[in-house]
Amino acid sequence: MKKKERQAILQKIVHEHLVHTQEELQDYLHEYGVRTTQATLSRDLRELKVTKMRDEYGKSRYIKLTTETQGDAEQRLQSALKTVTKSVDVVGFLVIIHTSPSYGNFLAAALDDLRDTPPADILGTIAGHDTVVAFCKDNDQAQVVSDYLSTHI
Repeated sequence: MKKKERQAILQKIVHEHLVHTQEELQDYLHEYGVRTTQATLSRDLRELKVTKMRDEYGKSRYIKLTTETQGDAEQRLQSALKTVTKSVDVVGFLVIIHTSPSYGNFLAAALDDLRDTPPADILGTIAGHDTVVAFCKDNDQAQVVSDYLSTHI
């Protein structure tokens, strides 16, 4: 199966079902006759901007993030910074962002949407449960990014 077909099915699953784990996602994909590795599934989720977030009932589930324009992406990042960010620190060319529990991936996705866009000009992110590491080109850029993020907390 081609990548576009697989990703279309994945989007449909996330839209139509409450999915809480990658294992559940793979089970649904199997129902559609799609076999994939965990690494491919993770890549597809990232490319489709599907991330795990808590729903209105406090349960973690996969949700498709929608951003139509750069202005929307900036607004979503600023909103995320205000609501889930606890602190921002710089270590060399890295910006370390601490979030509320379970919001690391959400904030990383918002940052990644603005990759290569000043002033949030980052190379990429790695997210954990409550921490995001943003990689910058150099120490000076890391400070610029940190200052930008800190002003929106």
